Amino acid sequence: MAFLSDDLIGQHRVKELLNSILERDRIGHAYLFSGPKGSGMLPFALRFAECINQKDNRQDVELPWHKHPDIHVFIPMPSSAGTQERNERLEWLSKDSYSLIEYADRPDSDKERSKNRQAFYSIDYFRSDIRPVTRLRPYQGKKIVVIMTQVETMRKETANSFLKLLEEPSEGVLFILTTHHYEQLLPTITSRCQHIAFGQNTLEDVQKALIERDHMPKEKAALVAKLTQANYAKTKDIDLDLIHKSRAEMIDFIRSSYVLDAIKINSIIQEWTSTRNTEGLIQIVTILESFLRDLVVYAHSQNTDSLIHEDEVETIKNIVLHLKEADYYSMIDLLAPVYTELRQNVQPKLLLTVLAFNFSNLLRGQDLFIPNERAFMHLPALKLTS
Repeated sequence: MAFLSDDLIGQHRVKELLNSILERDRIGHAYLFSGPKGSGMLPFALRFAECINQKDNRQDVELPWHKHPDIHVFIPMPSSAGTQERNERLEWLSKDSYSLIEYADRPDSDKERSKNRQAFYSIDYFRSDIRPVTRLRPYQGKKIVVIMTQVETMRKETANSFLKLLEEPSEGVLFILTTHHYEQLLPTITSRCQHIAFGQNTLEDVQKALIERDHMPKEKAALVAKLTQANYAKTKDIDLDLIHKSRAEMIDFIRSSYVLDAIKINSIIQEWTSTRNTEGLIQIVTILESFLRDLVVYAHSQNTDSLIHEDEVETIKNIVLHLKEADYYSMIDLLAPVYTELRQNVQPKLLLTVLAFNFSNLLRGQDLFIPNERAFMHLPALKLTS
C-alpha cells in the first residue's frame, strides 16, 4: 500500500487516511495539510501526488514527482529570487524529500544575499508561474497536481486571486497545500479544502528512521532526535562533533557568566561569531536552550531518564547542586527573542554579551542586570544623569 511503507516517517494516522482515499479513488480537488515544522507534510504531499498520477491503479510509481510532467511544486520565494533559485531548492528536494528547502530553515548559501530575505507568494509570482500551470491539461497522469508549501505566506492580493481558482476548480487540476499556521489562512480558503492535520513526529519514529534510513548508531540517533525535537529534516544538518564542541563552549559560557569572567566570555563569543554564520549561532542558542531545560527537569525531579543531554548528566547534577538559587526559567525566557534578533541581523556580539550579564544575575537568583522594560539601557554609550 502506497502510504504504509516505512520510507515516510511517522504520521501513522495520516498514512491510513491517505491510503484509504487512494484505494476508494475518491480524490477531491484540493487538500490542505497542516502541522508543525518537521512533521513531514511535504514528503507526504509529493508521495500523494505521485500515487494520484499512477496509471491503472498500479502500486509502483512510474515516475517520481520531479520527473512527472503533471506535478508542479511551488515554494514561497523572496522578491529578489528567480526561477534558478527555486529550481536549485527543488533539486535538493528531488534528492531527498525531507531536505530543508524553506528560506527560514536554509537561507541562501551566499551570506550577504541571505540577509532579510523574507519568502512569500507575491502576486507577480502567482500570475507568472502558478496560475499558468492550472490552465494545463494532464499529459501523462490523471491530474495536474499543484503543490504549494507554506500557503500562509500568501500576500492578501495573492490569496484573493488564488481563492478564485478554488471557487471555480478545473476538473483536471488538484491542489495540495501545506501550512504551519492554519489559523492564519482565510476561512474561504480552508473551507474549500479537505483538511488533513499532521502531528509532531515522535522521538521513537525519528530515532527509528535515523537508524534504518541513515544507518546511525542507536545512541547517536537518540541524541540527534532529541536535539532536533523530532524534526527529521533538521537531522540532516546535525554535526555531532561540532555540537559536542559547541556544548562544551556553551557550558563554559554559563560558568564564565556566573563568575563574570569578562576575558573568558569575550573569548567564547569571539570564537562563536567569527566561525559561525547566523544559522550556526542559532544552533548554539538552541543547544543552550535544551541544556537549560535539562537543568529545569533535573532540578525539579532529580530524574535523568528524560534528559536530552544525558551524556552530560554529571555536569547537570553538579550545576544544579551548587546553584540552588538559579532561575533557569527566566534564563530560557531570555533566549526567545534572541532567535528573532539574530535573524534580523542584530549584532550577535552585543546580544551574547548582554545575555552573559543577565545570566550572571539569574544564576545567583537575582533580578535581571537590566530589566526587560528598560532594555535601551544596554546601549554602551548611554550615561544616566540625575
